[in-house]
Amino acid sequence: MNRPAVCPVKPLRNRRYWWILLILLVIPGWAGAVEFSAQMMVKDGDKAMPGKIYFQNGKMRQEFVDEEGRTITIVRPDKKVIWVIMPQERTYLEMPLKTRLPGQFIQIPPDAIGKRVVGTETVNGYVADRYEVTLKGGDTGVMKQTVWVAKKLQVPIKMVTARRDFSIEYRGIKEGGLVASLFEPPRGFVKTTSPTSFTVKMMKEME
Repeated sequence: MNRPAVCPVKPLRNRRYWWILLILLVIPGWAGAVEFSAQMMVKDGDKAMPGKIYFQNGKMRQEFVDEEGRTITIVRPDKKVIWVIMPQERTYLEMPLKTRLPGQFIQIPPDAIGKRVVGTETVNGYVADRYEVTLKGGDTGVMKQTVWVAKKLQVPIKMVTARRDFSIEYRGIKEGGLVASLFEPPRGFVKTTSPTSFTVKMMKEME
């Protein structure tokens, strides 16, 4: 079984781009027949940012609302594409899903300095293995992060940085009950080829 872990999280100023990047940091590329929805809570310092996340057989959808409006991002590993949907404009942008992503997938990076399972805990009703991973990066040259992987779901449901200033957590998890249309661009939306500033940055991260 592949052992998941976490990847470095870089602070971003553009909030919408930050949310898109966040999705790429939490993709469980190894998640097989997993289907659930959850409320996602992201804490960055004293800021708390709620969102919604959906998983179905490796496909993923995330929704969030900020001062710029509502944004939906769909990740389709089976089609090797990412769709960024802007409901206000009734448009969506398609980008290639490459092997290398910003922050990479939630799995132990090949350059991880160390990784180990340090215990088992119950997180939001799920028995989860707790992993500690040491990575290169940060101000001191070393970063430590912790991830909790639900045994039943076999996906991470919580991540905390060593300094406790950044965390991601799935709450109110509901298994099953998802329709396939959640993971497709809405009907009637126009595909655009005009990249926005945050998608340009995102594509550069994937090079």
